[in-house]
Amino acid sequence: MTVKLIAIDLDGTLLSAHTHISETNIQAVRTAQQEGILVTIATGREHGNVREILQSSGLETPVISSNGSVIHDEQDQQLFTLPLERQAANEVLQWLEVNEYYYQVHSNRGIYTVNNSHQLLAMEVDRLLSTDPDPSLLKMLEAMQFHHENTGFLRISSYTEIPDQADLYNVMALSLDPEKLQVGRDKFSNRDDMTMVISGSHNFEMEHKQASKGFALQRLAEHFNIPIEDTMAIGDNYNDVSMLQIAGKGVAMGNADLEVQSYADEVTKNNEEDGVAHAIYKAMGMTIPSV
Repeated sequence: MTVKLIAIDLDGTLLSAHTHISETNIQAVRTAQQEGILVTIATGREHGNVREILQSSGLETPVISSNGSVIHDEQDQQLFTLPLERQAANEVLQWLEVNEYYYQVHSNRGIYTVNNSHQLLAMEVDRLLSTDPDPSLLKMLEAMQFHHENTGFLRISSYTEIPDQADLYNVMALSLDPEKLQVGRDKFSNRDDMTMVISGSHNFEMEHKQASKGFALQRLAEHFNIPIEDTMAIGDNYNDVSMLQIAGKGVAMGNADLEVQSYADEVTKNNEEDGVAHAIYKAMGMTIPSV
């Protein structure tokens, strides 16, 4: 097949465990672009956050963000959006607040989160440590605190403070308590007016019922007049499955769950071994340059 468009997930895929893009992966993306291949990022992250990552790496690409709810081109012009129906989003947010879940809301104005969100996670960790002294819980809490303090959130006391004029693209809920997490997933998994996706072992996300990375990849391919069979998608998690299936070639990361790998046409190396670069060079019929 001739690859004309490559969609790449970020977390667990293009990004290392230290949340940066390696020089090998950066060069692979640039080489693909120089060969006339359109490269796009396809992620559950919010658009502004993705742009910061790309700019720090010196890369310019279209961006599929919020799990396919929003598409921007290389010049940062918005091409497409699928916002949540506001009443449905408010129902989810009200339930999350009443039941004390950490949450973030992706919108066209930024990321909203409640002021006490980190405290909610800290209380969960305290309860869990009383029965299971797992040090990894503290590490996850510290990572969340760092993220919370270093990302440009819009602070609110309640979802009711989010302006009515704001478009809401994605509601992400997170819990470090497995039982509490499952309660939330069970609560929203069968709604027919929204789609629930899972992008990590501790979260669930609600978005428009038609929103997905696969749908967005198809829309972007149509925008650039690229046949879907000439596309390749690379990902590692369950929110990547839709694009792994719809792309002409789906590539799963070596660090992906076996179930996710089963949806792909091939499996590359893991994200600490520059699996994205290996997949890109292979698709172009090239050997990955030696360091």
